[in-house]
Amino acid sequence: MAIFAWNESYSVRVQPMDEQHQKLFEIINTLAEAMRAGKGDDMVRDTVEQLAVYTRTHFLQEEALMRRTGYPGLAGHQQQHRKLMEDVEQYKVAMEQGRAASPVSLLNFVRQWLVHHIRESDRAYTDHLNAHGVQ
Repeated sequence: MAIFAWNESYSVRVQPMDEQHQKLFEIINTLAEAMRAGKGDDMVRDTVEQLAVYTRTHFLQEEALMRRTGYPGLAGHQQQHRKLMEDVEQYKVAMEQGRAASPVSLLNFVRQWLVHHIRESDRAYTDHLNAHGVQ
């Protein structure tokens, strides 16, 4: 059972972005399930790496849509993306040095960031992208 279930309240009405956001939910839920089974520590490294790679890919595609349609909030959105990627990279370094926070803190951080980012920042581009034929 997913602790972080996708529902329409997260939709940005742009199908490729919704599908990618759902994939991010799956990654988070994989970590949550491992934690529930007592294997959270074992899964953290793989989850962080998967999250870093998939998030980077998602951000590049999202920003490409914004660039192509002339989205006026692109620079600010890119800044938010860079900040998250920096945070994830810092977590990876801390993990490699044996000083990373717990899987619970990682899960909470990513979940909170994703919810806020989708519902606030990503929703801000919905009307613009839809008006430019991106559904």
